[in-house]
Amino acid sequence: MKENTTKFVLLGLLSRRPLTGYDIKKTVETRLDYVWDLSNGQIYPTLKTMEKEGLITKKVETRENGPIRKIYSITKKGFEELTDWLNQPAHPEINRYEILLKLMFGEHADPETNSKHIQDFKRRNTQLYEAMSQFERNLDGMPVQTEEAFYVRLAVLLGKSISKASIDWAEKAIQMLEEHKAGE
Repeated sequence: MKENTTKFVLLGLLSRRPLTGYDIKKTVETRLDYVWDLSNGQIYPTLKTMEKEGLITKKVETRENGPIRKIYSITKKGFEELTDWLNQPAHPEINRYEILLKLMFGEHADPETNSKHIQDFKRRNTQLYEAMSQFERNLDGMPVQTEEAFYVRLAVLLGKSISKASIDWAEKAIQMLEEHKAGE
């Protein structure tokens, strides 16, 4: 049975510093969205389960000018579970590119539709490449290169490489499609 990776995403974030649910949500949206698909609907139920399991604790903080904040911290048990998971082999990557599936049956679609799919794919990967490049520039601008930054840099390098290869493929595919339409 596949493990609940959401739990390990949250434990990893909390291993770095205590966070509110809102902080976790924002970090997932701004830093992990390109790496892992995690919906907001998964975060809070998983936090609740992890608290029951003793993997995290929750501290409720009341403030004079603002809502109550729930700050989550990893426990020793949670850190042990995180490191145990980190030491296990990673599951094989799952490549599910709907564009490739559509192109496999592309002879039944209009060539312009196929071209649009490829151009959209290129646009998405260009955006990803630009985001990864910005992450890399942010890391380069850090005054102290921490262990955290080093390992984030490794992930960014793979993200940039995959998105660059996808852009290169899309450019070649667009060229091939144009030549095919022209009967070359």
